[in-house]
Amino acid sequence: MSDEITHPEGELIAARERARRQWKLDAISTGTGVFLALFMWGHMFFVSTILTGERGFNWVANMFEHYWLAQPTVVLVTVVFFVHFVTASRKIPAKLADRKRLKKLGDDISESEWNISKEDRAELEKVRAHKETSLWIWQVRSGMIILALGSIHLFIVGADVAQRTFGIGEAMGINAAETMARVKDGMWLLYAVLLFMVEVHAGIGLYRVTVKWGLGTRIPIIGSRITRRMAGTMETVVLWFFLIIGFLTLLVMAGVLEPPLAFLLATGGTQG
Repeated sequence: MSDEITHPEGELIAARERARRQWKLDAISTGTGVFLALFMWGHMFFVSTILTGERGFNWVANMFEHYWLAQPTVVLVTVVFFVHFVTASRKIPAKLADRKRLKKLGDDISESEWNISKEDRAELEKVRAHKETSLWIWQVRSGMIILALGSIHLFIVGADVAQRTFGIGEAMGINAAETMARVKDGMWLLYAVLLFMVEVHAGIGLYRVTVKWGLGTRIPIIGSRITRRMAGTMETVVLWFFLIIGFLTLLVMAGVLEPPLAFLLATGGTQG
């Protein structure tokens, strides 16, 4: 009799422990993802200083390296990068098949919607929400590409920082001339793909985090609550904003476009 009572209790305790462990992993995945997204957007602003010319880019790069901001940042971002990959990808094998099946169900509903009654349509709207699985699938695909290309980029940046920190070779560190030469020599394709995938991945992640953790939250000052539509609009605005800045930066790096903001650092002593 006691075994019949304790066995279900043991299963319940084990289920609670699994749920608690999954929640912790979800929190780590979300936290590291938000950190990386914020870092990448900050990194984008740093790299976009090339829009003011080589002098502006080099000034910022030298400041980060001189005050030992770049060195620990490279190590921290690398660790967080791989922690995020491990925690975010743990559910991929199980979820991918389920989400593809739900997407197909949603597509079938859309195709046959003309002969669905109003009552059934209201019920099926619950399933329609799973069409957002397309975003999740794209996030998985972009994540795989980012893992490969991002690792290469982290290695290159880490090597540049280590070069100056430990006096290896010419010890130039991160600088505009070497970075632009690298882009012109063919790295522009890697950076173009990486840029697009990072912004898509971060944009979708921002949307999904907002929907999961912030839907219905009241926004201070404005007073309105966060809706799914608002989250989608925010994702679109952020995506296009950073894509435009990123590709303008890449065009300058590749020598296709002159720095459009060079006038900001222009000096009046260029005559004579």
